[in-house]
Amino acid sequence: MRSRYSAYVLGLIDYLVATTLPAQQSGLDRQSISDWSAQSTWLGLDVESSEVLGGQPEHAFVTFTARWHDGSGEHSHRERSSFVQNAGRWYFIDPTVPLDIGRNDACPCASGQKFKKCCSGYFGS
Repeated sequence: MRSRYSAYVLGLIDYLVATTLPAQQSGLDRQSISDWSAQSTWLGLDVESSEVLGGQPEHAFVTFTARWHDGSGEHSHRERSSFVQNAGRWYFIDPTVPLDIGRNDACPCASGQKFKKCCSGYFGS
């Protein structure tokens, strides 16, 4: 989570895309991400908790609050984000990027498992 926050601060949009679940990357609005990153003054990140849940693949939750200032004032956003590890890398499961996937389809994290047995509980958490 800290690396993704730092990427917003530094405008590293390619990194933000690359650390999002690969099956969701094409659904990201790169221009909006870039605009938000550039038009904000980033004020800090507070990571409240992180919980690695284990399993194969490993999943994790990170609860954080990000703060920033933009043309309409100062803001904060608190979130409990979901992550999945694949091939040694952690990927953010973006709840704003819908996937057309059924319970019995292959999991979009490429674990080889069915969606219902792998990542289904981590979407929209």
